[in-house]
Amino acid sequence: MAINTDYIEKENDQKLDELEKNLEKTVTIAVVGKVSAGKSSLLNALFNKSKNEQLATVGAISGVTTTVKRFKLGKHVEVMDSPGLGDIIDENSAETRNALLHIDVGILVVAESADVAQKQHYDLLKEHCKKVFVVLNKIDEFDKRKSALPKVVQQWKEALGLAEDEHIFQTCAFGYDPDTDEDTDLDIRGVDELRDAIFKFLKEYGKDLILAREMEKKSVLAKRIILGALVAVGAEAFIPGSALYITGTQAAAIMSIHYIYTGEVLSKKSAIAIIPLFASQSLGSSAFLLAKSFLPPTGVLDVAAAGVAIVVTLAMLSAVNWIYENGYNLDDKSELKEQFNKFKDLLNHIGAKEIAQIIISRDIKAIMDLIGKFVK
Repeated sequence: MAINTDYIEKENDQKLDELEKNLEKTVTIAVVGKVSAGKSSLLNALFNKSKNEQLATVGAISGVTTTVKRFKLGKHVEVMDSPGLGDIIDENSAETRNALLHIDVGILVVAESADVAQKQHYDLLKEHCKKVFVVLNKIDEFDKRKSALPKVVQQWKEALGLAEDEHIFQTCAFGYDPDTDEDTDLDIRGVDELRDAIFKFLKEYGKDLILAREMEKKSVLAKRIILGALVAVGAEAFIPGSALYITGTQAAAIMSIHYIYTGEVLSKKSAIAIIPLFASQSLGSSAFLLAKSFLPPTGVLDVAAAGVAIVVTLAMLSAVNWIYENGYNLDDKSELKEQFNKFKDLLNHIGAKEIAQIIISRDIKAIMDLIGKFVK
């Protein structure tokens, strides 16, 4: 059966156009709750800040946050911290209110015993945010009365009118307060679960990478992008027309890595244009992949193709990551070639078949261990 290359190319174009468009979007987060709920500490923990590099300054006096605080992170992320969403609305002109009322993520931060007065803030967040997360913060206060915590969670559900299956995240972000002893370690609990849930929600709108760039280390994100690309390529190698699909996946990964390091959007045209540079360094592999992609699935050849495609893709993306990590850019062709060949030689030493088996197994830990050999 003839392969419809026009259809595959159109599909690739749509995927890359969507990625390019998504990376131009903005993420707006509203964090609402009483001034004593620990919102600033929670924000610092959510954005992986250290005690000495705080996003939101934690006041020594309880109740220091009495007005709306805004944090602009990069070009595309805005965080608003306020006792209530009403304060955010009131502080802005009519011209900007409409934009502010299209908030992606609302976070209601509560603490201690249930307070029915917080329901008005929850209802307002539900009205104006795409998604609302309820967080019971300061759970360290229940460390010596652990049996009370589930009861308090249930009381908050009732006070806010939540359904039984609606989740209240339980967090601790202790140690950011300047009154805390310097040698006291941060006590962070439950924040990873909240962060992951926010990413999962934003992924539905193609916005997860925008926020992740401001929350995670660049190398951590790069590994995650490469992981996704390798798993995709491992599957695409078994599809007729695989070379075209693989090119689309490689281009998307290059665009994503470029974004996390620069905060700028690399056009699909520029991403696709760089791929022949790597192909020219592995002519035999590229010719084999192209020829195989137009043959019917055969099993043995497909596994061989998967190994070749995965080696080339991992070497390519490792080289791209190295370039940005070391202050170069995609115009530095000689460095790209040198790093690509270095990574490819190391991978060939491990063996394409062995590498393919790791990726096809979808053992995330094993794949991340492999990627970690090339992306630090």
